[in-house]
Amino acid sequence: MKAKLNWGTGILIGIIVFVIISITMTVIFMTQDVSLVSDNYYEKSLSYQDEIDKQSRTKSLDEQVKINFNEEVITISVPSNYLNKDISGEIFFYRPSNPKLDFVLPLQLVEGNQIIPVERLEKGFWRLKLNWTMDGNGYYNERAITVE
Repeated sequence: MKAKLNWGTGILIGIIVFVIISITMTVIFMTQDVSLVSDNYYEKSLSYQDEIDKQSRTKSLDEQVKINFNEEVITISVPSNYLNKDISGEIFFYRPSNPKLDFVLPLQLVEGNQIIPVERLEKGFWRLKLNWTMDGNGYYNERAITVE
């Protein structure tokens, strides 16, 4: 004997499936970490034009500051014709997947270079943001790196 499925049973099964999917999605979404990319995003959005100006000023330089990366070290190199200028700044290591890993290092050049050991960084994607001043003008470089 064949079991018959009438339209009332089909509607009931449809409603039950819908409720199960809704509850599952609610549980999944409630357990996700929804941390903001930046805690003070409003202040950063106000100063974004300054960052754009710094980037365009950086692009207009005769020689660029280089950020090189290999498996062992990150090297920041300032061209030799800038060494007699007053250079200061900071290097911000930004980890989009975990803001607790973010940290800042001062820019401390030795003969135009700063070497940062990669062992300080956990494996994964990082965004290195170099914010620096030279003779009173602000500059900004950024480089994405993946530590393996």
